[in-house]
Amino acid sequence: MKRHKKFIPLLLLGLALLMACVLPAGVATQVAPASESTATPPPPTTPTPTPLPPLPPTPIPGARIESADLAFFNGDWDTALREYQTAIETDPDPEIQSAALLGIGRTRFKMGDHPAALDALRQAIAQYPESPHTPAAYFAIAQTYESLLRYGEAAEGYQSYLDLRPGLIDSYVHEWRADALSAAGEHISAIDAYQSARVTPRLGDTLPLDIKIAHAYAALGDHATALVAYHDVYTRSANDYTKAAADYLLGRSYTAIGQTDQAYAAYLDAVENYPLSYDSYQALIILVEAGYPVSEFDRGLVDYFAGQYNLSIAAFDRYLIAFTEQAGTAYYYKGLAYRAMDNPGSAVAAWDVLIQSYPDDEYWDDAWEQKAYTQWAYLDQYTGARRTLLDFVDEYPLHARAAEFLYDAARITERSGDWGLAANLWERIPPEYPASGLVPRAIFLAGISRSRAGDHSSALSTFQWFLGSSSDLGDQAAAHFWIAKSHQALGDKTAAQASWQQAANTDPTGYYSERARDLLLEREPFTPPLMYDLIFDAEAERAEAEAWMRHVFAIPEGLDLSGPGPLLNDPRLGRGTELWNLGLYEAARAEFESLRQDVSQNPMDTYRLTNYLVDLGLYRPAIFAARQVLNLHGMDDTATMNAPAYFNHLRFGSYYRDLIIPIAQAYDFHPLFLFSVVRQESLFEGFVRSSAGARGLMQIMPATGESIAVNAGWPTGYTAEDLYRPKVSITFGADYLDSQRNFLDGDMLVALAAYNAGPGNAAIWWNLAEGDPDLFLEIIRYDETRNYIRGIYEVFAIYRRLYDRTP
Repeated sequence: MKRHKKFIPLLLLGLALLMACVLPAGVATQVAPASESTATPPPPTTPTPTPLPPLPPTPIPGARIESADLAFFNGDWDTALREYQTAIETDPDPEIQSAALLGIGRTRFKMGDHPAALDALRQAIAQYPESPHTPAAYFAIAQTYESLLRYGEAAEGYQSYLDLRPGLIDSYVHEWRADALSAAGEHISAIDAYQSARVTPRLGDTLPLDIKIAHAYAALGDHATALVAYHDVYTRSANDYTKAAADYLLGRSYTAIGQTDQAYAAYLDAVENYPLSYDSYQALIILVEAGYPVSEFDRGLVDYFAGQYNLSIAAFDRYLIAFTEQAGTAYYYKGLAYRAMDNPGSAVAAWDVLIQSYPDDEYWDDAWEQKAYTQWAYLDQYTGARRTLLDFVDEYPLHARAAEFLYDAARITERSGDWGLAANLWERIPPEYPASGLVPRAIFLAGISRSRAGDHSSALSTFQWFLGSSSDLGDQAAAHFWIAKSHQALGDKTAAQASWQQAANTDPTGYYSERARDLLLEREPFTPPLMYDLIFDAEAERAEAEAWMRHVFAIPEGLDLSGPGPLLNDPRLGRGTELWNLGLYEAARAEFESLRQDVSQNPMDTYRLTNYLVDLGLYRPAIFAARQVLNLHGMDDTATMNAPAYFNHLRFGSYYRDLIIPIAQAYDFHPLFLFSVVRQESLFEGFVRSSAGARGLMQIMPATGESIAVNAGWPTGYTAEDLYRPKVSITFGADYLDSQRNFLDGDMLVALAAYNAGPGNAAIWWNLAEGDPDLFLEIIRYDETRNYIRGIYEVFAIYRRLYDRTP
């Protein structure tokens, strides 16, 4: 079938409602249209979905508000505006009117249309001042004014919100109001507001507020008070970056009052003790420009971490002319700087000096490692890299890192295509370093290398050796799986089938067991059920779960589990809920996560919190909480499949299905597969951001998102912030995954590798695997990518098990 290449179409309402099934109690059914596009969707393909339910009646205005709020949560601005406007036009009820105007204002704000946002929000406040939605309207007005740099009016908006909703998130609002006042130049008022934030309950310590208070005093010219505050921050903080920032700010304040000696002392403290911080680099610039003496060694470190590699090398060279005390470390960072400048030969030369002349330096063994890595990764000197590591092992066999370097030497040898020698090197680790944690993995990789070399008899023996080397069920399943693959390659189909059966039974829900089960059933990876259904009886399952809870945790019958119960008395629940309702999702999550951790040993409160978070739409911590209840009963992954169904329907839910189902079908993905990918990427948390900068439900990198948006011409006025919109994220993710599948001849395992690690890497690995999907997984170079694919495979198998309705 020709796959749909562009963005998802505006599907018929029946398709949008396809399996709009019941979520656990309290979770709104999601029915918003999926896209603005009007292209014709591809026809449904087998496996066939559940028959369509009857079309619902026209929503009542209150339901339209719920539908509009859902569209807003999904980042579907056009649908949200349309639903809010329809509610205004069809119901004069003041509460409906105010809710709709608030929704329009918030949506226009998200769209960047600030004048229209202000018009709607002002109208909501002016016409319905007594509405329960009025505080949120003031808050949205404050945010809008802040975006317009109208800070005084923003501060007034925050104060109006606080006047109407005191006692919930006061500390946060005081801080935001203080930020606005400070930006408006009203520093005395800002200090008062910061002080109010400081003495009002909140998560975390007050150091960030104390820094802002000190800034405000400095802005007022009261440097004496600012200095006291900065010193206090420096003394109390255990964070190097905060200390460096305090040093830099101390230096500025000392300079402002003419105490240059104290200023230089503060700057120098940052340079000497906190070289990783950019504040230390700024301090270094001031010192150098003033001609203040700074150690060339410290200068080299600070320059290196600031990315000023030429300056770093020059500073280290000046240091090495006169000093030797830290010469080894200087050569180490010189090498890193040279490599960062794409001069790997000079980098290796620097590390050779360290290796040969400074064996007592703390970076001595790191220099061996960096040299070997640079040889193969930058210079294509695989043999030289292997020799570097083997020389270390031969000369220093008792060193703590000898086993690690022997393992790495085998990995480099495997990369160069000498699979027999790689296997021999890996097989040295168990007898030479039997206490090393690398032993099981080394034996396994030796078996993989012998398989790649076509020596299946030796591979079989090696995998049998691996079976006895680890008690981990995942490892044992992997051993049985590859024993079966070896038998198959040797032509013994009966033995292969028996070993695959053992693999399937060893670690149910684990990757190798699920993959073995698919092979036994002659089922391709990610084969969906012929029929599936997301509907379940939430009320009955929840009753069953609560009965199970009472039994296994000895909970008295009279103790109510149906609501939050004692959690209502915890201020974090109130703060988290208010922040969530205002759209401040990350701050809300922090409050709820703190609460979740504190009740994690209490099965009753953890269960209560699970339900509360799911109802709220904060799925990631809800999934963790649901799993924690099962952990408290001592259930491993396999055992959880026999837990009450309610827990598994929460942990592997069909969240965002109003978006995922039509998008999946538009791109010819099965919805259960796309649910699995979203769960693996973000655990259904739309506002999450990875350490690498990937954003949203499908963890799209901004550069990738921009490319997709340019090619599609959607959404209008795209920015990287749009990746936090679930509708955009899921659409972009499906589009990118589809493009990788097409580029890589339709293989989903390879497409997933490309999604995670890039198409170039995936194509190389696939070519090396010569068409064997199981070998492909094992030769993936990145642990993260290999675990990513395994995780999605495992999750998909669980989704299939939970929702399969094939007769």
